[in-house]
Amino acid sequence: MTLSSGASRNVATASGGNPRRSEPRRVGFTTVELFGVLIIITVLIWMLLPAVQAAREQARRTSCANNLMQVGLGVQAYHEAFGQFPVQLSGTDANPAAGKDNDRRLSIFVGLLPFLGHDAAWNEIQTTREMEDGFLYDMGMGMGQADWGDDELTEQETDLDEGEGTLPEPWVAGGPEPFVDSYEPWRWEFSVYRCPSDPGMGAPAYGRTNYAVCFGDGMVAADTGPYQLVDGVFVYSDTLAEQTEAAMRGVFVPRVVTRISDITDGLSNTIMLGEIATDLGDQDIRTSPIAGPGSELRDHPNWARDLAKLIDPERPRFWKVEEVATDLRLAQEKGRGFRWGDGMPLYSGFNTILPPNREITLAQDNDDSWGVLTASSRHQGGAHVCFADGSVRFIGDSIEAGDESRSSVYLGSPNPPGSKSPYGLWGSLGTRSSGELTQLPSP
Repeated sequence: MTLSSGASRNVATASGGNPRRSEPRRVGFTTVELFGVLIIITVLIWMLLPAVQAAREQARRTSCANNLMQVGLGVQAYHEAFGQFPVQLSGTDANPAAGKDNDRRLSIFVGLLPFLGHDAAWNEIQTTREMEDGFLYDMGMGMGQADWGDDELTEQETDLDEGEGTLPEPWVAGGPEPFVDSYEPWRWEFSVYRCPSDPGMGAPAYGRTNYAVCFGDGMVAADTGPYQLVDGVFVYSDTLAEQTEAAMRGVFVPRVVTRISDITDGLSNTIMLGEIATDLGDQDIRTSPIAGPGSELRDHPNWARDLAKLIDPERPRFWKVEEVATDLRLAQEKGRGFRWGDGMPLYSGFNTILPPNREITLAQDNDDSWGVLTASSRHQGGAHVCFADGSVRFIGDSIEAGDESRSSVYLGSPNPPGSKSPYGLWGSLGTRSSGELTQLPSP
């Protein structure tokens, strides 16, 4: 049989004659292609990262607002239960010995614990212990406070004789002064009192708080209210009472009972609580307090910025380190928001004088002092506040705040008691009954 030439070629190929080797298929990427893919991925991550960070911060900001709203609801629940707001700078006195009472220095956040689901913590602090003579000493959060609505002060006497008797337990009911670091409850932290955006934690702080009460648009008497301490006992002072009534125009008045009925400017127009950033030890003007002359500060709230020139012009969020490192700056453990249980303005109070996120300045080089202490936060561009109706709004740093060089309202001020707030919209939102029915514009 004769094969065609085509068939011959096929047979030769099948039998291995003159084979043609096929080239293998290329698998994977070249180095250039791999680098190209990596560059694309890097660019995408670089483009997406700010959006992811912004989304995370928005979530933290929402959580912060929810925490503040929860605290506001706790204040309202307290009022419903007792017919009054909790009292800032409240607690026990009558014993000059350190650690045997809390010097009426507690913040409202102690009394709010059972209204925020922390009954066990409240019970630990509030535990009533039997005295040597059988007298049971119980801490009432409204005990011994002035009440503007009554002709005479209501006092609940403890009948504790100074220097007599001994306690079977190391701590009295209500706890010692909130600066006693060996008392464990003062070192506890509660998530409802913290903003997730604030990185502050641990020493030298005790238990931190990112929320504070509003004293209004004044500063004088924010550290005392109408009482002065005499031999371990707080005694009502007519002079301090007049100054307190003149200058403390917010929802919360130190050592004084206030009620919803006192807020005649409207619940939705009056700030009750606000946000504060806690100190990180970095000379931040919002959180690291300095001391200024009280006589100037009350008449020039912008003293540190415009008169003393203490703010670093190259880093306007920070103090001039060389200027404030020694004489003016307080001790490291006395930072903004460092003690949730302490009712002194530095730790848990603010006023509506300077706009949010401005500098804080005390009238003396002690943490138990009044001063210019505004709201602040770790959020961009402002801080949250809670109004007396329970609503929470974000207030921008650029809110209209009048003339910050004008005197605050106090006895003897060029702006006498009863004046409209010198500090514009921001100031008027802090007052409870100054006749300024102002509202924030809708967001």
